[in-house]
Parts: sequence; C-alpha cells; structure tokens
Amino acid sequence: MAFLNLCVALLPMTTIPSTPVTSPQAPTIADAAVARAGETGDDPADRPKPSPDEVRGTHVELRNGSPVVVFSDTGSTFRPLAQVIVDAETTTGARDAARNRGDRGVRAAHIGFAGTVANNVVYQLETEFQSGSADILWAYVGWRGKLAGVDADLLAGNLQNDRGVEGSSGGEALPFAEPNFVASAIAPDRGGFGFGAQARLIGASWHASFAVTGNDIDADRPQTGDRTILARAHWNPIKREGAIVHLGGWMFDETFKGGTRTLGANTNVAHGLNLQTILPSPPLVGASGDHGAGIEAGAVIGPVWVMGEAGRRGIDLPQTTARTTAKSLSAGWFLTGEAPPYAAATGGFGRPVVQRSVFRGGSGQVELTARYEDIRFTMPGFRNTGSSVTGGVNWYLSSQMRLMGNVTAWRMAPDQKLTGTGTRTDRGTTFVLRVQIVL
Repeated sequence: MAFLNLCVALLPMTTIPSTPVTSPQAPTIADAAVARAGETGDDPADRPKPSPDEVRGTHVELRNGSPVVVFSDTGSTFRPLAQVIVDAETTTGARDAARNRGDRGVRAAHIGFAGTVANNVVYQLETEFQSGSADILWAYVGWRGKLAGVDADLLAGNLQNDRGVEGSSGGEALPFAEPNFVASAIAPDRGGFGFGAQARLIGASWHASFAVTGNDIDADRPQTGDRTILARAHWNPIKREGAIVHLGGWMFDETFKGGTRTLGANTNVAHGLNLQTILPSPPLVGASGDHGAGIEAGAVIGPVWVMGEAGRRGIDLPQTTARTTAKSLSAGWFLTGEAPPYAAATGGFGRPVVQRSVFRGGSGQVELTARYEDIRFTMPGFRNTGSSVTGGVNWYLSSQMRLMGNVTAWRMAPDQKLTGTGTRTDRGTTFVLRVQIVL
C-alpha cells in the first residue's frame, strides 16, 4: 500500500527544499574517460554514416548517447548539458510518528554547457536550480594534454571534489538514490565544490589528482580566505576484458581563516527529502578546521560490481576533536548482461551506454543493487550511531533516461543528550521512486 501511495505521489509535483543530490561529474573529464575506455557512443551500426565533408567540417556526434557538436577543422567541441531528477519517498514503521511521512520533489535541475577549444582547452559552466534559487556548480577553464607522456588535465575555477568513488561520481550516475555515508559525511565543511585549481594525471591503469581550493563560488560566509587541500589516487592492478580490480585512497585538509566557526555533523540515514530522518549532532563551537581521509577497494567481473569504502573525518575544536567514521559495502548486477559503467580512467561510476533503448524497440538495461552502510559520530561524552541496508533496481530505458526504485531499512540512535527522555533508538523503512532525464 505504501508503494502504491508513492506512485500516486509522483503525479502533482512541487519542489521541496532538501539536501541536493551530489552533482554530476564534470562532463569534459567524463568525456575523456569514456573516450579513453573506447565507449564513444551508441552502436556504430545504428548511426548514419557521415560523409567525408561532414567528417572534415562541423557535425554532430553521439557520445554516451548525448549530442556533441564537433568542429573538426578547429579541433573544438560544444556539448549542451541538462538534467532533471525527480524523487518521491515515503517512510513507514518509525516509532517517532513525525518520521512517517511522504515527500516528493525535484532533487536536481541543471542546465549548462561544456566543450573543448583547439583540442587542448576545456571549459564548463553549469548551474543548478533548486528551491527558487540558482547556484553555480562548475565554472572553469583548463588545459588538457600530456605531461611526460601521461594524459593530464590542469583546471582552474569552481571545481568538484575528487573524493572517493561515490563522492567523485554524479548524482545522475550513482547506482542509488543517495550517496553513501562516506561520500555525504566524510567531506569538507565547504561542501562538494570549491574555487581554485586542480591537476589530474591519468595513466593506463591509474589516476591521481591534487587540488587547492577556497570556498564555493556561491558561498555566503562572513569569513574569507579558507583553504582546502584535496588529493586522491586510484590503481587498477588487474585491468583486462571482463575483469577490473580497483584500489584507491584520498584525503582532505580544510583550514578556516578569519575566525572559528560553529559546525554541525548531521547525516540523513534515509533520504534527503525527509528532514525528520537526520541523525543530528550538537553544535560544534569554535572549530578551526577539519580533515579527513578514506580508502576504496572493489572489483568489476562481467556484469557484476562490488565496491567498499571507508573514511574518517575530524573537526578541530578548542579542547578536543569531534570524529565521524563511516563505511559502506555495495554491489550491483546487470541482469541484461552488460558491463557495469565503471570509469577506469577516473575511478568512479559513469552513466551506461544503452545499446538497446526501449524507445527503439529494445529492453534497455536492468540493474539490481544492494548496499550496507553505517556511521558513527563521537566526541568526549557524546555518541551518535546510524546504519542502513538498501536494495534497489535501476531500469535504464535509454542512455538519457532511468527509472529507479530503492527500499531502505534504517536505524538511528542519537545520543541521549539530544533525545532527553524520549526514545533514543528508532528504526523505519523508506521507499523511493526516481525518474531521471540527463542530456
């Protein structure tokens, strides 16, 4: 009955303020990863054959199913970007009646463009619309080429973190409706974007990145001059047809300038639209900075993938350190037999290239997913814990459209200092339906 109510809830749609879905991976970087992996578009047999004049001049190509204008004579490209992700969720079974509710809303609505100039200059500008406001996500230019024979990207502007597998992947590419606890909680206070510079090297079976950034270009803070250092690397010790092994690690260090801050370390254990399922922390007064690190390990074998992540964040307070630890183990299986869209060039998830689109008489791609994750926040005299188990299905109707269903059984145990005489531990089940369209 709850699932039927959820389907009905999708009909009248209004935007509800929420924690935004992690934004997509930079398309120009992703395009490079797809090209290096040989996944340059739809089935070549299905494409019209370009004439020699079209190949030499301006023409449109499909890359990952999306149109890209190619100016062959100048070595330039232009790609329009657009994304809409709509969610509906309902939660049942919680002891706290306020958590048993249904919500629906637009989780992401993006528009922008990206491309290259003269083969070596890359650019991107993308804006997110949410809750009646517009925020700039990506706004950068950079150089792409080779350094000492290795593929390299040098970027400057407003950039996304390269931090973990799910933390570096886009909301439109994640196998689940929500990023895991490692991606959402083990992160700099400034969020997923920062204005600065990043260098990235991509080898045959590895990649490494290093970035120095300040606040997000849209940050509204009284302090200025904050500094965040981020570094990440991954290695594929096995990389062959039908089998890939992934190992990786990352770190960040954030220093606040112009005074200390009062922070929080809240985490939603169910779904971002339900603000009642947030595992809260007390106000962390006098924070001078924070730092974190994580590890990654996984594999892709045929149509099956497995990925584990773990991380820890510390918030520097005047007399102590507040710590958050999180771990996640997830897996997926493409029932229709396709290889999972793991991007070996960048160590993250991408969108699959659907060869048998439903809109062209095919069956699309169907993926079953499962994940366990838990989180713990501690400081002297205080402890929060939470966990969730999620099962899901993704039906990729085409390279641009996906339907998703998730069921999450969650548990949260806030510290008694926050709950007072009320019930400390609560459990519930959250059902999610998602419709996603990405250009």
